[in-house]
Amino acid sequence: MRKLTLLRTAETERRKPEAKNADGTEPKDRTGKGKLEAARGKMEWAEELLDQERPLRLNQLQRIYSELLGVKEEAPEPFAGDAAYLWERLAFAFNYYGQLKQAERCLRIQAELQPDQSDAFLNLGVFLTDAGYYDAAIATCREGLKRTPNCEFLNYNLAGLASLLGRQDLAQSALNEALVANPSRGLNQLAKGNLCLERNEYEVAVQYFQEALAWAVEEELPGQQLECLQGLGVAYLNLEELDKARAVLEQAVDLDPSCSASHELLAYCHKRLGNEWLYRHHLKQARDLARYF
Repeated sequence: MRKLTLLRTAETERRKPEAKNADGTEPKDRTGKGKLEAARGKMEWAEELLDQERPLRLNQLQRIYSELLGVKEEAPEPFAGDAAYLWERLAFAFNYYGQLKQAERCLRIQAELQPDQSDAFLNLGVFLTDAGYYDAAIATCREGLKRTPNCEFLNYNLAGLASLLGRQDLAQSALNEALVANPSRGLNQLAKGNLCLERNEYEVAVQYFQEALAWAVEEELPGQQLECLQGLGVAYLNLEELDKARAVLEQAVDLDPSCSASHELLAYCHKRLGNEWLYRHHLKQARDLARYF
């Protein structure tokens, strides 16, 4: 993926480093403030604007970007620590308007300010994925993994992207890395289960989905519970364990009666069990919900 260079506005190009005063004190700007004091003031101004509940206008975001870029060029010290996440917030604001290149510039500045972290690459990978730039997203995940090779979140996203593109070996290796980084996280077990379904490894998939379901129940995560139950249903159907499939799919429907996918899977299960009325009932529910949503 081509790396985008930082924008340098005409105003920024004109700025020159100023020498310190003869007594070693900081030179003052035209308002009488020192550089660091002025830099912190601009950062506070930017934070106040980004704290607003409604989206800022694009021209306001461009001005914030220009001002913060000037701060970074002249006095980057205030961006130490968590203050670097101000660039992340600005990136999300640009991405809201579909300004992907500008969002990437912000995130790469964040990455520059956080040389030992990969948060910026994680978010950039998501932005690129949402925009359909899958190969660039994979490259971004790999770029982040050069910094933090054991980052489970980057590995998890990389696995999802690789699976989407049919690159199963890459997906498997990335998920293995995610599991090594945090073997107890149910999200990784869920991803492994989904990957096993794609590889027709249904017995192994059942094991992963059961572990992930226990975690999702404990953490009270209904969305993940639903995905685990549906995954179990698909695995049991392929293993010809129809009663088990019916049981978990009925749980899925009870958990979220508005999910058309659960009704469709349960309808298919009842058809194979010979329950014609229940098959038609749930198939109708699935089609009605699909049209409604």
